[in-house]
Amino acid sequence: MSDQIRIRDILRQIGARSIAVAIIVILIINTAAAFIGNRFYATKKEVLNQRGELNAKESAREYDRCLLTRVNIVTMVGRIVENMLASGTSTDKIEKYLIEQTNNIVATLDPTTTGLYGWIGGEYLDGAGWVPDDDFVPTERPWYIQTMESDQEITFVEPYLDMQTNTVMMTVSDLMSDGQSVLAMDVSLDPLQEIVKRVVAGTEGSQALVLDHSGIVVAHSDETQLGRNYLAESGSLGSAVANRILDDGEKQFELRTAEGDYSVYVDQLEGGWYSVSLINANTWYLPLRSTIIIFSVIVTLVVASMGLIFLRISAKNLALRTLHTKIDREEKRSEALQALSETDRMTGLYDRVNGQRKVEELLASGSSGVFMELDIDHFKAINDTCGHQAGDSAIRAVAESMRNTFRSNDICMRLGGDEFGVFAVGIIREEMAAAIVYRLFEWLDKAEIPELQGEKFSVSVGAALHAGDQASCFDELYAQADSAMYISKKAAGNMLTLAGSRDLKEL
Repeated sequence: MSDQIRIRDILRQIGARSIAVAIIVILIINTAAAFIGNRFYATKKEVLNQRGELNAKESAREYDRCLLTRVNIVTMVGRIVENMLASGTSTDKIEKYLIEQTNNIVATLDPTTTGLYGWIGGEYLDGAGWVPDDDFVPTERPWYIQTMESDQEITFVEPYLDMQTNTVMMTVSDLMSDGQSVLAMDVSLDPLQEIVKRVVAGTEGSQALVLDHSGIVVAHSDETQLGRNYLAESGSLGSAVANRILDDGEKQFELRTAEGDYSVYVDQLEGGWYSVSLINANTWYLPLRSTIIIFSVIVTLVVASMGLIFLRISAKNLALRTLHTKIDREEKRSEALQALSETDRMTGLYDRVNGQRKVEELLASGSSGVFMELDIDHFKAINDTCGHQAGDSAIRAVAESMRNTFRSNDICMRLGGDEFGVFAVGIIREEMAAAIVYRLFEWLDKAEIPELQGEKFSVSVGAALHAGDQASCFDELYAQADSAMYISKKAAGNMLTLAGSRDLKEL
C-alpha cells in the first residue's frame, strides 16, 4: 500500500512540476512571440509602405511610357501637317498623308485604333477613310471643344466608356499653330488595364487604378469600376480616395472605411492623371497575426502533448498529399477530356461547334482577321476511284497543311466532311491573305498520299475579311466565304476567291 502511495505521490509530483514547467515555457514563448510579432509588424509595415509606393511608381512609369508613344505620334504628325499647311499643300494630299500614317499605326502599334483625324485647314480629314454624315459638325465634337479650351499643346480629352466593348477610350489631340486646326487620335486604354492587373498580381489585397483630373476611373484592376466618376459618388471607397487626392492633394495616406483599412499611394502622370495603389492593411497583416496565434497555440500543444501533435501533423500531411495527388489526377483527366471534346478526332482540329465558339469570342473582343473556307476538289471522285481510305488521308493532309501554314493563335477547324475553316487573326489585307493561302497550297503540293499513286489533289478556298470595328458574326463571315469558295470551284484547282473581290491566287 505504501509503495502504491509513494508511486502515486511521485507521479503527482512529477505531474505538478511538468505542468509548472509547461506553463512557464508557454509564457516565455508567448512573450517572445509577442516581441517578435511586434518586430515583424514594424518590418511588415515598412515593407507595405515600400510596396505601395513601388506599385504606384512602377505603374506610373509604364502608363507614361504607354501614353508617350501615342503622344509622340500625334505630335510628330501634327508638326508635319503644320508644315504642309504652311507650304500650301492641298487638303487632299494632307488626308492622303494621314491615311498612310494611320495604316502604319494599325500595322505596327494598335490594330484597333480608328486612326488620325481632325479639323485641318477648315475641313474634316479622316485617316481611316471614314465619311461623316451630313449633320456631323467637327467643331462641336468634344475632342475639338476641349482642345480649344485647353492651354496645353497636347490635350488628353476626357475618357469615355464604350458600352458595346466595355473598353475605356480616350482622345489625344494637338492644337496647331494657326489656332484653329486640331489633329486627334482615339486611343484604347486597354494597355493601361493590362498594366494595373499586372501590378496587383504580385501584391495580395491590393488594387491599382488610374484617375483622370475629373475623378473618372480610366483603368482599374477591378473591371467593374471602369468609367465610374468617383468624385460624383459618396460613401464609397473610390469616392474617399478621389476626394483625398483631387480635393486635398494628398500623395500618401491611410483610409479606414467600411470595406476595410487601406494604405494609399499616389503618383502623378502625364496629362494630369493619377496612378493610385491601394493595399488592404487587414489582408496584408492577416497572415502575420494568424502566424503569431498559430505559433503560440502550436507551442502550447507541443508542450502538452508532443506525440499527439506529431501524429496529427503526419496524418494531415498524408491526407493533403493524397488529396493533391487525386486533384492532380482529376485535373489532368479533365484537361484531356476537354481537349477531346473540343477537337475533331480524325484531324485534331477544332470541331465545328468549338471552332465557331472560339471565332465568336474573337469577334466579340474586337479582333480583326480573315475567315477562310476550304473544300477539297473532286472529293467524291477520290473516294469512288481510290477508296475511302484515300479520302480520309486527303482530309488528314489538309489538316496537317493547315497546322504548318497557320499560327497557334489562328482558329483552324473541320466544318464537316471535306470542308474546313480557319480564322487568321490580324490579317486585314488581300495581299496578306493571298500570301498565306499560297503557302497552304505549297504544303498541300508536298503532301504524299500513297492511295493516290502519285496524283495530287487540290482545294478551293473562299475568304472574307473582317475589320475589328465591324459588327459581324460567324454565320455572316461563313456565308461570305462560302459564296466566294463556290466561285473558286468554277475555276482550276487551288484557287482563292475573296468575298467582294477578284480571284487572288492560283497555284
